Amino acid sequence: MDTAAKARDRVRQIGGTADPIDALRAVRRHWRLAVLVALGLPLLSLGALSRMRPVYTATGTLLYNPVDFNPKLLRGVVETRQVTDALMASQAAILKSPAVVARVIDGLDLRASPEFDPARQRPSLLRRWLGSAGPPLPVAPDALRDAVTARFHIDVPAGSQLINVSFTAHDPALAARAANAAMAAYLARERRESLAVLDRAQAWLGQRAKATAHRLEALDVAIARERARSGTVRGAGAAPLTNEEAGQLTGSLAAARADLAAARARLAALNGGSEAEAAAAVAPEIAPMRAREAELAAKLRALGSTEGPNYPDIRATKRALAALRGQIAAETGRLITADRMRAAAAAARVKSLKAELAAVRDRAAAQSVRAAPLARLEEERTAESDLLRAQTEQIGTLESHSALTRPDARIIAAATRPLQPSGPRSAAILSGAVLLGLCLGVLAALLADSLNGSFRSGGQVREALELPCMALLPEVGRRERRGLSVPDYARRYPFSAFAEQIRALRTGLWLAPGAPRSLAVTAARPGEGKTTLAVSLALSVAASGARVLVIDCDIRQPSFDMIFGLGGLPGLTDHLAGRATLEAAIHRPALEEGGSLPDVMPAGAVATEALALFMSDRLGRLMAELHGRYDLVVLDLPPVFALAEAQLLARAAAATLLCIRWGQTPRRTVAAALALLDQGGLRLAGAALTRVDGPRHARSGFPDSELYHPRYGGYFRL
Repeated sequence: MDTAAKARDRVRQIGGTADPIDALRAVRRHWRLAVLVALGLPLLSLGALSRMRPVYTATGTLLYNPVDFNPKLLRGVVETRQVTDALMASQAAILKSPAVVARVIDGLDLRASPEFDPARQRPSLLRRWLGSAGPPLPVAPDALRDAVTARFHIDVPAGSQLINVSFTAHDPALAARAANAAMAAYLARERRESLAVLDRAQAWLGQRAKATAHRLEALDVAIARERARSGTVRGAGAAPLTNEEAGQLTGSLAAARADLAAARARLAALNGGSEAEAAAAVAPEIAPMRAREAELAAKLRALGSTEGPNYPDIRATKRALAALRGQIAAETGRLITADRMRAAAAAARVKSLKAELAAVRDRAAAQSVRAAPLARLEEERTAESDLLRAQTEQIGTLESHSALTRPDARIIAAATRPLQPSGPRSAAILSGAVLLGLCLGVLAALLADSLNGSFRSGGQVREALELPCMALLPEVGRRERRGLSVPDYARRYPFSAFAEQIRALRTGLWLAPGAPRSLAVTAARPGEGKTTLAVSLALSVAASGARVLVIDCDIRQPSFDMIFGLGGLPGLTDHLAGRATLEAAIHRPALEEGGSLPDVMPAGAVATEALALFMSDRLGRLMAELHGRYDLVVLDLPPVFALAEAQLLARAAAATLLCIRWGQTPRRTVAAALALLDQGGLRLAGAALTRVDGPRHARSGFPDSELYHPRYGGYFRL
């Protein structure tokens, strides 16, 4: 790969091989820009703040507590609202609605306020300076409403029923009045809506009450007709069977059944029961007879134990006992007959009561069937009567609400005139401007460093062009030169930094393999300092006693006549054209204080056939002859892009030195110049950075910036 191609590749790659710490070095290299941007933004912010009028924010607080109507009778007329975040957000939107804002504008006459009417504002300095075609037009209604709306800030704390209403204005009193006016307009709107709801409820309840009264009238007529049809008209006929009468019949039937059961039990005891049961059944009636029977039986047993059966007392006792038993049997029969009659009577009564109760129940069921429509009508009338009574009471309640109604919200803290401005927040703005300025300053420094496509150190030259950077020649200002030219300055002050870099260039050329006998000095474009370098190098080499010739090859803009005071003497083009001998074209300048100077060959007369002269064999013969006469021949060539002769002249020299202006010449320009020089197949000895700003380079952070560090000041003196 040729030198130019390598240079182009290196130029493309150089952006990606930076040291991470180079960002800090970039800020250091462009600290003036960074400081300008870092201080400029806060200063601009401070200037803008000084021109801004302070604004004041007044805040009032509303408590949203909606009235809860009883929806039992008003269902469908009023809606019970549960306070949610969405409902609170809707109330905040209502506070900033056009209707509320319009009432604030009308109430406070904001159309006539200079704060909202440009026609009443004092014109700005720029407007006064530029002038105006006429007074500003009044603000449009929509624009005024939008401007006032933008001044409102509604805040609803999360999870609460509070609404904070804030208004911002330049006038603190206006801010407080606007916030209070907005809350008052909102409450008036809420009251109107509440009254509208009550009016609708009253109208609806009135209609319902009328309908209920009509239904009551119809029910009364229906009840009268049903009573007449069923024979239950009040005051005509017997009263219908009641529950008490049915209970009495049921009690009588139960008593008759008890009597029947008792009679049957007595009969059973008398007929077939045991003696004990029979005795218990007839004891009340024949108890004395039973006692007498027991005495006679005991007496008979006593006599039988001592006397014979025919004993008179025994026979008498037997006759008395038989007679007594006959009486007992007769009495028992009589009792049984009576009990049978009582049982039959009780059975007949039970049967009669059953039949009567069944008939009564049948009549009651029939009467209930006939009375069912009437009962239903009476129940409906009772319900409608209760409904009408409740509706009447609710209408009275709504009338009292209409007189004492309140909106769903109330003011718990009215807005007061603020004492301190709420804006502009100078401290926060300036702090942000300082922080942003610092960031922008750093970014500006990094951007400037990245956009600077020039070479600022020898290391960049070596990395991008793969050429040795033999010297970094500092820029010598006019004050430092004290009226001297740069070459004279280097000669008069041999221990200066500039002279030391010239010696470094000589050392680099001498240490290179095959030290060149002739050196072409060129640059990519004018103003690179190539002539200064060529003359200074020739002076430095000549000061060591070597034979040196410096040739001005820039035939379009020659400079040796002014530097050495040759005054238009014949030179290079004159000799190549055959108008002057070599001795006549070479001149030796005189020194006022003595010393050695190089021989000088000026450019000579401007020749239109200069390109043909340089392409002829005369140039080669001239360089061969000069190599035999001098230890070093220095050719000051024109810029590569200026004249095509630069490539021919560079090829005539043994080596070429490319001058690159520090921090100015773009890398792509240098790479293009190398591509042009490479077409001639010349040998590049290296490059040199010229016109280096020493103090800036010392702060750049590049490795070769050490050359200009103050710590090396003892090595250079004037």
